[in-house]
Formats: sequence, structure tokens, C-alpha cells
Amino acid sequence: MKKIKYSIYTLLLILAFGACSDSVLDKTPIGQFNSSDYLTTEAEAEAAIIGVYDYLQIGYNNYGDWSSIFFVKGLQGDDLNTGGGSSADQPKLQQLNNFTYEYDNPAIKDVWHSFYKIVNASNAILNTISPELENAEQISAEAKFFRAYAYFELVTMWGDVPFYTVNTTEISVDNPRTDKTTIYNQIHKDLSEAITVLPVKDDLDEGLKFRVSKGAAQALKGKVFLYQKDYANAHPLLQSVIDDVSYSLVEDYSTIWLREERAGSESIFEVLYSSKNAHDWGGPWDGTAESNFIVQLCGPRGDNSFNNLDVIGYTNGWGFNVPTGKFGDLLQAEAGAERYNTSTISEAEFVAAGGEVNRAGNNNWDAFEGYIRLKYSTIPSETSEGGVTEVNWNTPFKLIRLSDVMLMAAEAYNRDGMDAQAVPLIRDVRERAGFTDHSAWEGLTGDALFDVIKKERSLELAFEGHRFWDLVRWGDAASELASRGFTSGKNELYPIPQEEIDLNAGISIEDQNPGYN
Repeated sequence: MKKIKYSIYTLLLILAFGACSDSVLDKTPIGQFNSSDYLTTEAEAEAAIIGVYDYLQIGYNNYGDWSSIFFVKGLQGDDLNTGGGSSADQPKLQQLNNFTYEYDNPAIKDVWHSFYKIVNASNAILNTISPELENAEQISAEAKFFRAYAYFELVTMWGDVPFYTVNTTEISVDNPRTDKTTIYNQIHKDLSEAITVLPVKDDLDEGLKFRVSKGAAQALKGKVFLYQKDYANAHPLLQSVIDDVSYSLVEDYSTIWLREERAGSESIFEVLYSSKNAHDWGGPWDGTAESNFIVQLCGPRGDNSFNNLDVIGYTNGWGFNVPTGKFGDLLQAEAGAERYNTSTISEAEFVAAGGEVNRAGNNNWDAFEGYIRLKYSTIPSETSEGGVTEVNWNTPFKLIRLSDVMLMAAEAYNRDGMDAQAVPLIRDVRERAGFTDHSAWEGLTGDALFDVIKKERSLELAFEGHRFWDLVRWGDAASELASRGFTSGKNELYPIPQEEIDLNAGISIEDQNPGYN
């Protein structure tokens, strides 16, 4: 008898079309609908697209399995150590940090599924929505953006991946890996079509500023071109976002990650959270909480390890995503006071302010290299007055923000031989950080200016999940990460999850990424 094979992400899809009602799966997934009688009203279409936003929120907030996209995108960079209570705390995350993960790493598998859930839900909308609905064009444009975003993350992390724009209704799946060039073509098609429909951010109603806009689609499309090294097509799109009056650099760098700047002027694409539900320790822990649980994991370790954190305006967390000494030193020396004082604080500065570092406490001291994380960390004002404060953080995750776009545009201009256009963008980012003297670099061109741009991205975007992927696309990963265990020709990509190979008849072990067979 032929063995029935199906991947988990396909199973979720099948459930969404009402093909199964096993008791273990009775809970209705966010975004679920039956294609035969749904998306025939504007309210249903609106609910369906909000379900896609929810999938992204869940993927970044996956605390129950400790598999947040935020961790999986960030922990391979040389700006972060995994941390936690010990070197054995959450092995799936520790493996990311020292490049010992293989095809059975649960965090990698969970993020794979997170992005395919977004693909599935977006496909379902695009294949099902009635074109007669007044909001059909807008909803479809948002779905195209999300499908493009998910596929871009998938090809960046895994290379060639299973690709489809129409969801299967079969219980078995035979879906081989597709050349990423084909997927890039669809990404650009989706984003081009979305750009023609989506409104600029300033035209969105005040309560809807978090929704994807024309600027978000332009920024993502420009980023995709940049990753493809198509610089001539990248910089016009990125420049169009910079020229959009909807966006401006936040004057105070320290506020970018606070709830006061949710959907703020610097935010182009972000994941929002709210503490309104005032959760307690009962959860939910599957990522579906509206609050941001991951911030608690990123705060300075408790267990009597870091005491008197109130002297710097923070409270204890669980000590993951710890700054490396390398990046702490870099930020202290070159970031400028505005960025350094918001990103991290040295042990000596903390103690001088009245804090206490207790190495007799229960902490993973090998991961602590003299710096405490401040960005995306535990500021008491960012949680709720009700419920358990540790699980009710409001902090949004900024996936694309204006200074990131400015530095991507500067890079594209520089690589396209247009240094004169790159210089003012770098200068504006540095001036927000407090620099006024630019004489040391403004006369540079070519590769010398490119080195300035690379360093500026390191300083501006530290601990935000960009560093590793920048190193890979620049070809710098081998030199910067060799001491951490990076293997060139292998670790530029994640392994296809073993579960996918086992259950997808279209992929065999021979199709695995190099180095993981």
C-alpha cells in the first residue's frame, strides 16, 4: 500500500478547508474558513486578512515552543549570544548560536511552518475572495504582500523551497523544491501588483496605520532586489519610500521600540502587540496571546544575577539574546551616545549607576561578555498594569524601518556607482545618532564607502535580526563567524526540516541543502 504523505503546513491548509475534524484539532485556527461559503462578504474578507497578520504575530511570539522568528533570524549573528540560564537552556536556540544545528532542529522547523502558514492563508484569500466585494482589491493587495514577504524569508533562509500559489486540497503532497529564481519572479509580480493598489501610509485611518502600505511593498521589493544584487532596480524603489512624506526618522532613537512609536513615523512594516488582555501565567503559550512574551526572554537575567536594574529603568527578564563583547565594544566606541545608550550598557557602567552583577547567581556567565541588552528589553512602562507584567509586553517588532531603508538605498547606490546619492543618506542616519563631524568618511567612494555603510548597518540595527543575513549576502560570514563554528558552503542556508523530507513525497534526502546530508 502506498504510504500517504503530507507536510504539516499542508495539513493545516486542509483543516482550513474543513477536511478534518479530529478532536485534537478541533480548535479553529486563526484565519480558518471554508472555501465553499466564505469570503463572500466584506466582513469575512476583512477577518481573513487580519488572520494573516495574526499568523505573523504568532510566528514572532512563539513562546510555548521557544521558536520565535525573532530568535531564529537573530541568533546566528555575531552581535548576540543565546544566553539563558545555562549553556543547556533551550538547546534548539543554543545550536543556532554555535552552528551545531541540523535538519531536526525544532526551532528551524517551527519557523518554516510559520512562513508557510502565511503563504497558505494568503493563497486561500487570493484564490477565494469574490472580486465583486468593495474591499476585494485592497484585501487582495495585502495578501499578495504577505505571500511575497513569506516567500522572500523562505528563499533567504532555505534557498529553493516548495512553491505554490494555489493551495492543494489533497491529503498527500508531492511538492518538490522550486528554483528560487522562479519564486523571486512571483515575489516581484505580487509586490508590483500590490504597489499599484495599496495606499500610502498617511492615507490610512489613524487606527489602521499598522496595515501594510504602498511604502511597505516598495521597501520589501527594493530589499528583494538588493538581496539579488540588482542594485539598479533596488535604489529607485527604496528612494521612493524615503521620499514618501509618511515617513521620517524619529528624533529620539531610544523611543523607536516603545509602544508610543507603534506604527510611528519611522515604522514601515512591523508586528504589533497589546497588553489589553492582561494575561496571567495561564498563557496562552502558543503564540496567540496579543502581548509580546518574547521581550521577557530578552531582559537581563533574574535569579539574583542582575540586581537593582531599576537604577537604569529596567526590570529582570530571562537573559536570552545577550550582546556579544565584540558588538558591545563596537557600539561603545563607534555608535554614538544616542545609539549606544539605547542598545546596551556595559557592566562597569551598570555597577557605577548602582546596579549589581552577582556571578554567584544562577546565570550562564559564559554568554555574558560584559554588556546588558537594552534594545527590545524589559522597560516596566512597556507592560500592563493588570495581569502578570512578565507576559504582557506591548513592544512591537520593527521588521522594516526607515533608517534600514536609507542604509539599503545607500548600499544600492554605492554598488551601482552612485556614491553622491549614498552620502546624504548615511549622513542623515549618523546625525540622528548624534554625529556632526563627517569629515573622516564623506570623501570616500567605492569599496571604502561600502565599508562605512556596512559598519553603519551594524551600529544602527544591532540586535534586530539583520546582522547574520547581511554578512551572508556581503560574503563576510566566513571571516566574521568562523570562530563561532560557521562553515562556508553550509551555514549560509538552514537545512530543510527532516519532517518535511519525511512527509513530502516531492523532497528526498538527496534534495537537502549542502552539508546537512
